[in-house]
Amino acid sequence: MNAATPATRSRVPGRIQFLLLAVLFFTPFVAAWMLYFYFPDLRPSGTTNYGELVSPIKPVPEQSWTLPDGSKAVTSELNRKWTVLQLGGADCDAACGERVLLTRQLRTALNADRERVQRVLLVTDAAALPALQQRLAADHGDLLLRADAPGLDAAFFGSRDANALYLIDPLGNYLMLYPDRGTQSDFKGLQKDLKKLLKLSQSG
Repeated sequence: MNAATPATRSRVPGRIQFLLLAVLFFTPFVAAWMLYFYFPDLRPSGTTNYGELVSPIKPVPEQSWTLPDGSKAVTSELNRKWTVLQLGGADCDAACGERVLLTRQLRTALNADRERVQRVLLVTDAAALPALQQRLAADHGDLLLRADAPGLDAAFFGSRDANALYLIDPLGNYLMLYPDRGTQSDFKGLQKDLKKLLKLSQSG
């Protein structure tokens, strides 16, 4: 058997050092993530958030839904980004429109991190999607319109507030509920929570 060359021997400690540095770098983020979401009772008492933390965290059910062009996709298409989702009627009335505007302003305010966040308007009637898209496209080109997902309704999200917003993490877990408390308060509160989560999270 050939003896290891000096170059090979030098690479081995280098790789070990790299792995150790990686562990030291990522461990605090992983620990903070686990503490924040999976062990909320262990969080420091001073930790506050604007939204209502869902406990236990609920995975979004895997199911199909309809896109504006009539094609089908599955709910897991949302994974890998943070998602602010709202439920709306087929016509997206004035109150619905205000929430759509709020989510646009929120995403814009995140500056460079806005690409890590997506917003979704989920309605019950797929037939209304083309007209709704035509109406909203000019001002809300990034808004994802979806329909026909009966498993994602007010009962799943645990809210009777028709104007509530729901935060889903990049792994497809429903994390936080945001009832309608007024546009200005919701904007500031959501922005604060999202900035905190984006800083804490290495995913999305």
